[in-house]
Amino acid sequence: MPRATALATRPFVDRVEVTAPFLASVVARSVARLPAPVRQRVVADAFARAEAAFNRGDFEAIFALFADDVHYIPPPALGEQPINGRAAVLAFWQTVTARFDASLIENLSVEEVGQRRFVRTARITHRTDGDELSYVIRQVTELHGGRVVSQVNEQIA
Repeated sequence: MPRATALATRPFVDRVEVTAPFLASVVARSVARLPAPVRQRVVADAFARAEAAFNRGDFEAIFALFADDVHYIPPPALGEQPINGRAAVLAFWQTVTARFDASLIENLSVEEVGQRRFVRTARITHRTDGDELSYVIRQVTELHGGRVVSQVNEQIA
């Protein structure tokens, strides 16, 4: 997505994360101190925003809170080599989605495993020229200092 278009269509919170990631990481650290029911709603909302960003092709918003040295394991359907670094993860997804006419994600569930560890189950579908690649992943995300330091995607169906 061209930068001007992405900025125009981004929700306010996504714009803050992209333009002021340090401020957003301070807020993310604060969320860990909230009561569990409130924290779970905030986490579910964050994954809903990530789903919307993915579906509009706004990967800069998705990966804004990834640490510069994040450790990332992509969905096995797309590759199994670990990727290190936010810029490399961003480039990976831009390359993957350039191969398809459409790439969509649907959150199936989001659960908190700890104050800084979350598990999401999601279906990802890529379509091109009548062909479809669809798979379900279990995604484990770990935060430190308000930043994503690790994300592992396991294919489950």
